[in-house]
Amino acid sequence: MRQFIRLSSCSIVVLIFQICVGDGSANANFDGYFPATVSGAASSVTSAVRTPSDELPTSMWPEGVEVNSAITTPREFFGFDIGERHLSHAQVASYVRLLAKESPRISIEQYAATHGGRPLLLLTITSKANRQRLGEIQKAHRQLTKANSDRVDLGELPAVINMGYGVHGDEASATNCAPLVAFYLAAAQGDEINAWLEQCVILLDPSLNPDGFNRFANWVNRYRGRVANPDSQDAEHNQMWPAGRVNYYWFDLNRDWLPLVHPESRGRMTWYHKWKPNVVLDFHEMGTNSTFFFQPGIPQRTNPLTPQRNQQLTREFGGFHAKALDQRGSLYFTQERFDDFYMGKGSTYPDLHGSVGILFEQASSRGVVQGNQDGLLRFHETVANQFTASLSSLRATTAMRAKLNNYKKTFYLNALKQAKSQPVKAYLFQSEGNWSRLLEFAAVLKRHDIQSYFLPADFTYGDEEFSADFSLVVPTAQAEFRFLQSLLMRRTNFKENVFYDVSSWTLPLAYGLTQRTLKQDFDLDELVPFKIQKLTSGGDFEMSDEHLGYLVDFKDDIGPWVLNKLLLANVKVRVAKKPFTVKNGNGGLDDFSYGTLAVISKNQQTRHEAIDRVLKEAVKRGAKVLPVKTGLSVAGPDLGSANFEVLKVPKVALLVGKGTSFYSAGSVWHLLDTQIGMPVTLLKSDEFSRSRLDSYSTLVLAGGSLSSEHWSKIESFAENGGTVLALGSLAVTVQKELGTGTALPPPPTVTPVIQKQFDTAATERALKLISGAIFKTTVDPSHPLLFGFQDKSLAVFRNHARFLEPSKNPYCNPVIYDSESPLMAGYCSDENVERFKGAASVVVQPKGKGRFILMADDPNFRGFWKATSRVFLNGLFFGDLVDP
Repeated sequence: MRQFIRLSSCSIVVLIFQICVGDGSANANFDGYFPATVSGAASSVTSAVRTPSDELPTSMWPEGVEVNSAITTPREFFGFDIGERHLSHAQVASYVRLLAKESPRISIEQYAATHGGRPLLLLTITSKANRQRLGEIQKAHRQLTKANSDRVDLGELPAVINMGYGVHGDEASATNCAPLVAFYLAAAQGDEINAWLEQCVILLDPSLNPDGFNRFANWVNRYRGRVANPDSQDAEHNQMWPAGRVNYYWFDLNRDWLPLVHPESRGRMTWYHKWKPNVVLDFHEMGTNSTFFFQPGIPQRTNPLTPQRNQQLTREFGGFHAKALDQRGSLYFTQERFDDFYMGKGSTYPDLHGSVGILFEQASSRGVVQGNQDGLLRFHETVANQFTASLSSLRATTAMRAKLNNYKKTFYLNALKQAKSQPVKAYLFQSEGNWSRLLEFAAVLKRHDIQSYFLPADFTYGDEEFSADFSLVVPTAQAEFRFLQSLLMRRTNFKENVFYDVSSWTLPLAYGLTQRTLKQDFDLDELVPFKIQKLTSGGDFEMSDEHLGYLVDFKDDIGPWVLNKLLLANVKVRVAKKPFTVKNGNGGLDDFSYGTLAVISKNQQTRHEAIDRVLKEAVKRGAKVLPVKTGLSVAGPDLGSANFEVLKVPKVALLVGKGTSFYSAGSVWHLLDTQIGMPVTLLKSDEFSRSRLDSYSTLVLAGGSLSSEHWSKIESFAENGGTVLALGSLAVTVQKELGTGTALPPPPTVTPVIQKQFDTAATERALKLISGAIFKTTVDPSHPLLFGFQDKSLAVFRNHARFLEPSKNPYCNPVIYDSESPLMAGYCSDENVERFKGAASVVVQPKGKGRFILMADDPNFRGFWKATSRVFLNGLFFGDLVDP
């Protein structure tokens, strides 16, 4: 048997030096985990084995485990040991693809590509016998979600475990650990690994966020020296803006399991619900001065829809993790800090799908080594803990296989029973005039394995009439009944009022839909099932020389896209500032509201091709486009009236960089770039003082803080005719700079002396926060910021406790919070609820020739708050129309 050479901490530094200067002896003299004399993978699978030593630098390799010498080791492939340098995504992807070629235990598929074009890979790892019946195993697991699950023989059914690494790209020990885990599962020999492979189907995702991971790896490797520097102030440990945590468009993908905005999340759902895993592992990092965390989290903060049995199984898993980490001598903690409330995270989403989701949080070294409260924290040590937890999870899943399969079966049987026993048999959702919004909502449900249906004809329930064109029916008798309840939840009272993330996420409110509960069953054969492929209305559009032009109803979410495409094609477009009525081609009358677009084609002969192309696509995607032969209206302003304003092409600049919120800025960039197709200039904050703003119509300040050196330039931009959109809590800061508001009410003149228990301070502070709740507002549909809106109420999402002062001009407060019951869903203290009553959500502040549009609530929150994103888009297109 060959020996493994131990690397001391000083040896690691020498090795780094030799790699940097290109000394070929580095690989020969410092071999770390694997044999020094192996020069490559064998050409075929043989029985040759290796026995690693127990004197590894991280002591991570299980004692006595032999490996198949035909499988290429990480060291042979990368030229260094895992944990000595930060891998790039390309290196990780190339290595796991090689393992899939070399090992009959592994198959690999690309299930999606990121915005940046990087592959998202899934390794399916199991025994040869299981691989031969993989389709049968998958079908059996799907059967466990149905009412006839008793037909499934659980005796020999393998458990399914999903191991997901690195949803936050700068939490590098996660994805750097994945190749080592994959190698272990490909090459390790012995009774234990054989049991894992026989009793489990392992779905290993080596990198949930390739774009962020690669961004961070480039940063760290760029700034690491030959001598590792543990100083926390070193550039290696302080990454650029935006951080590697986020994806290509600066979103937190660990919050995207619910809204499913991005290809990483949507792609994952394509295989997740085919398997519905028993166990889902979610590997993360936390602050450098921490230790290691594994669930369960804070018991009181578990989502009320999560069964108690889930938490019992989670605690049982914890025993396996504790034993493994104790053997390593690694410190850890549980039942603190982290919770299981928001159902859109990687470790909580599974809990409402018959699975056990487990979060791991490892103290981060960020770079190769960083000082912490215990001395030095080395990167390879962080990888070692993640590796240890990976193996303990496999050990637990194998040991608990029968319990996990039984739990999954019981979970879905109980869900179906609950659905059957409740009086509500279906939910009906409406989005009058907005076909696109309804389709998007149905698509999100479908990706969560929740089926919705269209009505074949108009439907009457009680004294209400529901249009088949804009209604969607969702029956409650579905396997994912619990998750459906979570999406619709409007709870305002909680057992525990402190939250790690948001306290509410009600999907119909985010989409601006009206919701009705129906207590009658539907014959599903008479309904039209929604399919993802059916994303168009299939309408037709033909231009004609007989037409004066065309009216585009702006109520549908396709409206901003249509307007942008027409303007970019140099088509003159007018917008209606008042409602009007025209005759249609059938001799009837059509009513149009505020914001209707008028495209006069007869006087734009050279633009016919562009008009035809854009409007054809608009009709295909559900837009209401009406040809008109005359500019004379039956009622309201005629098409040539001053109440039809000619629009200009918006030229948008977005302030990004240090000091700004990459979450909020990213949601703006993503919206404009991927959904509207609008060019947006990203102005870096550290170069803003040198930027020329005279070519832009709109400047967006998307959250974060405001540098004092930038203010005079921003103010001058507005005075010269520009529109400034300030979002979230930054809007309050801007208002304060304008001298028209204050962030918080003044304190009382006399403050009594109070003494409180010291260790409750953090909790009491959290109780005063608004970490994520939904509020009802009253809107003015005649205001340009609300063009396209019909309802006079709008649900907004709030995640801070700063308030705008209303404008003294009553025409400049287009969105205000409900004066009686503003809280719709989520937690908000009684004190803060009172502050919301009648307060301003959106304020327009004229400034010189221009204006500031201040939005206290982030209108584009996490990319799925569809209703309020329309207010933001209206600010871009109609910003110069908002001055009263």
